[in-house]
Amino acid sequence: MRTETLSKVSYNYVTKKQTDLTVSMVYITPEVAKHYLSYNTHNRKPSDRSIKFLTNQMEKGLFIENGESIVFDKNMKLTDGQHRLMAIIKSGKSYHIPVVKGVAVKSMATYDTGKNRSSADILSINNYQYPNLISAFIKLIYKYEKKSSKATFALSYNRHDMLTNQQILNYCKENYDWLHKIAAQVTSIYTKSDFKVLSKSNFCYIVYMIGGKNPSVEVYEFMKNIFGISRTQDTATSYLYSKLYKAKINKEPLSFYWILGMCIKAWNYYIDGNPAVKFYKFNTEQELPKIN
Repeated sequence: MRTETLSKVSYNYVTKKQTDLTVSMVYITPEVAKHYLSYNTHNRKPSDRSIKFLTNQMEKGLFIENGESIVFDKNMKLTDGQHRLMAIIKSGKSYHIPVVKGVAVKSMATYDTGKNRSSADILSINNYQYPNLISAFIKLIYKYEKKSSKATFALSYNRHDMLTNQQILNYCKENYDWLHKIAAQVTSIYTKSDFKVLSKSNFCYIVYMIGGKNPSVEVYEFMKNIFGISRTQDTATSYLYSKLYKAKINKEPLSFYWILGMCIKAWNYYIDGNPAVKFYKFNTEQELPKIN
């Protein structure tokens, strides 16, 4: 095992305070991980979901050496890092990870009490506008376009299929121009609507689904109809607005996949002259209609 000691912090020349903590940078291989786990005798029960998620990240090359440490207390009991160590063993990967030894025995109770940084936090830190909206928008693109999901709830996720914060940041960096334009235009329309029948992120995804990365003015005019801003009675858009409005008023959750299907059908009617339509439907067992 090759261990590079960064610092053995036994005396601080600024505070003049003694400490028993040591910090080392260790290249943790599956063999080293097994050794460390032999000290894992007083920890919480391992989470299979967490191990599977981390293993998946490692196998895909998405796990980042971010400086988060493996921690042992004064009695050499492992207090933090068991899931990462188990994932290293399962994935067969190796990483440079700081190892801290000598923390107080009672320190385990203080772990994971802070709020984790969300993907929106990461976008905000990197000075991207509309961080919350763009983060949610990217997740919807991944879920309904890349993964072809038929999920009822737009922002519910299986953890194993979730994007990492780094993946969302990378996607934003590569696609920010058009993501920002859609987010800005959607926000402008959204603020003008008297009744919000859809969330802004859902609105963004529908615009993108129909109009792609550079939606036409016609796509945004169509969405104004869906939001009741400029509505023609007895049309497909008017019918859909009424369905969304009633569901919102009555607090009846609608399948987002159903909403996508209904929006595509309404769009196809809309660009075909927006004829009179009193009723139409979409079955969630079907594939999404082709967009004209």
